[in-house]
Amino acid sequence: MKIFYVILWLVSVFFLSPGALYQKRAELPRMVMEAADSVVEPGMEWDWEVEQMQADPLLELTGGAQAGADRNVEKNGGEGQNINNTEASGNGIAQESSEGGNIFEDGNPSEGEQNSGSEESSEADSSGGFSCADHDARPVTGTLYTEEQLANFDFLRDQFFIEDETVLASADILDGTVLAEKDLTLSGEGDPLVYIYHTHSQEGYADSKSGDASMSVIALGDRLTEILTEEYGLSVLHNPYAYDMVEGEEERSRAYNYAKADLEKVLEEHPSIQVIIDLHRDAVPEEMHLVTEIDGKPTAKIMFFNGLSENREGEMESLPNPYREDNLAFSLQMMLNAEAYYPGFMRGIYLKCYRYNLHFRPRSVLVEVGAQNNTFEEAMNAMEPLADIMTRVILTSRKDR
Repeated sequence: MKIFYVILWLVSVFFLSPGALYQKRAELPRMVMEAADSVVEPGMEWDWEVEQMQADPLLELTGGAQAGADRNVEKNGGEGQNINNTEASGNGIAQESSEGGNIFEDGNPSEGEQNSGSEESSEADSSGGFSCADHDARPVTGTLYTEEQLANFDFLRDQFFIEDETVLASADILDGTVLAEKDLTLSGEGDPLVYIYHTHSQEGYADSKSGDASMSVIALGDRLTEILTEEYGLSVLHNPYAYDMVEGEEERSRAYNYAKADLEKVLEEHPSIQVIIDLHRDAVPEEMHLVTEIDGKPTAKIMFFNGLSENREGEMESLPNPYREDNLAFSLQMMLNAEAYYPGFMRGIYLKCYRYNLHFRPRSVLVEVGAQNNTFEEAMNAMEPLADIMTRVILTSRKDR
């Protein structure tokens, strides 16, 4: 319908006056955009990205893509170090012994230095309101990766990332050393610091009731807010608004556009926000059950989702994201922590061409928590480890890792 109005407008302006068409030919692109703006919902701007996403039936759904089942690590340097101790850096990268040389110049602190650092951290926590005490108590039970492995582009891509058919990530984008080393520690200033919302609020689970927010991804946001606030001292703003509901009916096609407009207002009102989390639920084939066991509890597996603002033809200049590298670093560092402390929890990091409203802050992430055939309990159980791996990145300075 929108195209019809645009064509009608063009006909009325130009083709009834060929002279005007010739004189204003240079202004044609701008005038077409203005015409499109005039026929969208009041107060909304025409968004090419959203229009393209409307035509994509999967949007951020992965269709069952799962890194854990498809990895081929043997050809790219083998697996990481399987360790059952605490010799890990804060971002999940192995620190070698002095015989082999430290991988990072800052190295891994000795026991005495660790105790000293903990005391300093406690003092900072009491003034800033943050707490990382639980981080030290959890041993490494999974895999640590060396800097050499992360510097290997093929290994990095195959081990951690899943590429949608629309993209082909290059070594310039996926530089494991740069992404793993980036310091994403919060400054600790302002209130709130974390913003949680749901572009698709109606996503629920196998035992959820349609329309019941208490058993949907909104409830996951409530739980994650509770954990980040009570256990880690973070100030969190959770927005339960349903961007995928229009006049009482579920309508997902423009949810990202509505969420984007609202997100801009929220950030204008709360410039202190440094972390943005869009909580979703994936959709996979019914025979695929995305579940693992963490601390004796059945837990839904999660996946991070990143937009590259680039497709197989190259950079999409109309979709700039100044924080693409930061977004990717945030996802990778959280996954490295998951691999070290919660093996089997992460499915991978899915890459697609759009931005998914991740371009407003460096620490922005879209999280897929389980799928339609997970139970609500399994999804809720994922919030504790998600909060843990996230705070290991944003509350632990790089020099202390």
